Amino acid sequence: MPKTANTPLPVKPAASRTRDRILAASIALFNADGVAKVSPSRIAAELGMSQGNLHYHFRRKEEILDRLVRRYEQEAESVLAGPTSELASVDDLWLFLHLGFEKIFEYRFIYRDIDYLAAEVPMFGARMRELTAQGIGTLKRLCTQLAAAGCLRANEEQIDVLALQMILTATCWFTFARLLPETEDVGPGRAAYQVLSLLSPFLADNERTYVEYLRRKYRA
Repeated sequence: MPKTANTPLPVKPAASRTRDRILAASIALFNADGVAKVSPSRIAAELGMSQGNLHYHFRRKEEILDRLVRRYEQEAESVLAGPTSELASVDDLWLFLHLGFEKIFEYRFIYRDIDYLAAEVPMFGARMRELTAQGIGTLKRLCTQLAAAGCLRANEEQIDVLALQMILTATCWFTFARLLPETEDVGPGRAAYQVLSLLSPFLADNERTYVEYLRRKYRA
């Protein structure tokens, strides 16, 4: 039967809503303090629930981590697929980078605590290598499109190096950012600028103007 404007939206079961609350609290704590410092009892206390109730939904912290990593994989894959239309300017690439960094920022504990997670979450290393390879492949494709459009003066070998450098910076940014002065903007926009600036020596003059605009915006 077709839905009408007055048809109420389906309501999640109480158990599902509780799991969502646990995951939301966990990701906030992991991002703020690091995975190793956050225990199940602290997550329960943050939510005002008993440890028994938390244990009913997730028996171990590793189960929470596995669920969050899987959710990140699913959400990141759609971003890493890149735009469906070919890029025609550097600001199109900046938008792709910004969206990617928004997702990384949301799950930044994954990159800050990558060694811990590799030891605690099954197949974490292999799964993250797949995402990394996908990101490198997408950046190669997008940079090749910019070169074809006359925005980027780089050959295939240079594009290969640039794509690797861009993913390296993206992967390490939110760890490195903790070493910068607290007054500095280290959010997704600044991160996207830092990655995009790697292209500056290879950009056409009119495209370099856009990167200079971003520099004034995020480094002023």
